[in-house]
Amino acid sequence: MEKEEIKVVELTQKNYKQYIEQIAKLEENVLEEMKQEGKEEQFFTTGKKDIMQYILSNNNIVIVAIDKNNNVQSATFLTQGQTPYTYNDITKYFKYGEKYQKYIKDLYTTQEEYQKDMIELYNQKIKAYKIAKEKILNENPKFKNNILQFLESEIKQNGFDEKSILREKLNEYMSKQMNDISKYQRFYNITWKDIYKETGKDLRTIKENEMSEDEEYGIILKNMQFKIYDEPEFEISKYYTANTNNSIEIDTYMTAPNYRKSGLARKSVYEGLKIAINKYFEKTENEEVFLCLTLHRENNKSRNVAEFFGLKDNILVNRRRGIDREVHMTKIKKEEVKEYFSKIGRMLK
Repeated sequence: MEKEEIKVVELTQKNYKQYIEQIAKLEENVLEEMKQEGKEEQFFTTGKKDIMQYILSNNNIVIVAIDKNNNVQSATFLTQGQTPYTYNDITKYFKYGEKYQKYIKDLYTTQEEYQKDMIELYNQKIKAYKIAKEKILNENPKFKNNILQFLESEIKQNGFDEKSILREKLNEYMSKQMNDISKYQRFYNITWKDIYKETGKDLRTIKENEMSEDEEYGIILKNMQFKIYDEPEFEISKYYTANTNNSIEIDTYMTAPNYRKSGLARKSVYEGLKIAINKYFEKTENEEVFLCLTLHRENNKSRNVAEFFGLKDNILVNRRRGIDREVHMTKIKKEEVKEYFSKIGRMLK
């Protein structure tokens, strides 16, 4: 197989139609190979319809590697700008726990400033929760205006995991209501109990013979706690500033079985990352970008690709019921980008 036989192409609204069927077929072929190897749980297909939506979204980049006959032999999906704390937000696992909360508190000069922001943000969250709750219950009338009944149903059905409809929609709708997403991410896990513990103020709106929205939201949020198995073996604080706007997720990379050893996955990811990172720094004054991905812990091929691109820091989490994933991340400063791509380019030769 000669290198010059392969060309890497970015898909756009103008050219995607000639390749989309092939990408969907490539997914099927890869999944079938994984099934034969007893590894089908390591790969999820997207499907033609969602692949098309993925390509047409301004947040995503899709790269294909085609041979001399214009056949797709590899495909890579990269995404950015996911809704905070929804399933596709990978950064959330790195901003969690007591160390993160201490980091947030240390950002403030005085305790009064910290408490002021905490209370203001909490009040915004409860307003957003009320709007999201009404919308969700309208979409799911069988729960008769009882969101905790919906919660119990989801716990029984799927463990209220990150693919839960209630969990996903609540995070999505609340995020859209927040005025300051940065502060929302700082205080995402705060409940009325945390406010009371920190300030001595009880912010609940007490209702006679009825649970307050503050208490409802506290119960739901408690059930949303992440399932993280590993104590990080790296300094996790370097990822505290990661968010869905400054992070690029290497969502999917797949190669036709007969091209598996050709290095096409790495080449496709490399070209996609160059486009994504360069676009990112053209549009922002930020001085850093984060790369992230998820993979099955036993998928050594995916791990090799992740580590090839420097995504070595990882923790093991549970994202769906019965399915654990490693989440990987790395940070690249703006002044390091040129050398980063030069290094990867040399390694690809």
